[in-house]
Amino acid sequence: MAIFKATDVIEMALEIEKSGEVFYRAVAGKVESPEVRALFEDLAEQEVLHHAAFEKMSKTTWDRSLTPAEQWDDYLMYLQATVQSAFFEGQDQALALADQVSDEGEALRMAMDFEKETMLFFHDLRDMVSADDRKTLKRIIDEEKSHLVRLARMLD
Repeated sequence: MAIFKATDVIEMALEIEKSGEVFYRAVAGKVESPEVRALFEDLAEQEVLHHAAFEKMSKTTWDRSLTPAEQWDDYLMYLQATVQSAFFEGQDQALALADQVSDEGEALRMAMDFEKETMLFFHDLRDMVSADDRKTLKRIIDEEKSHLVRLARMLD
């Protein structure tokens, strides 16, 4: 039976941020509105900064087990339920999702879903990292919340 490690979760966070960047850059090139394009370009840059923060975190996160073997199956189901979005399946899937966008409203709604799912995932990650990294993670979660607000305002 596999054991889930804290470093595995950090690797997932790195992939999530990269997928978000790929999605935002792709949809920025598809939208007509300069305001929406600027928002997506800015969000892509934010994902780059978050990726860098998780890179730094990966150097301080030890490879400890997160779940006892008997709880692994339940935890794996929880993680799978949390990350059921194409954004969490890698950059190619995020790009494919961006290709499906037919209008700005749809792009904004997809981005909002991504931000919500990301916040949920990162919220759970807080218990898996050091106290110093927890501060960084809280800042990233707060930034993800602000992304969601910006997207919602743009959608209105």
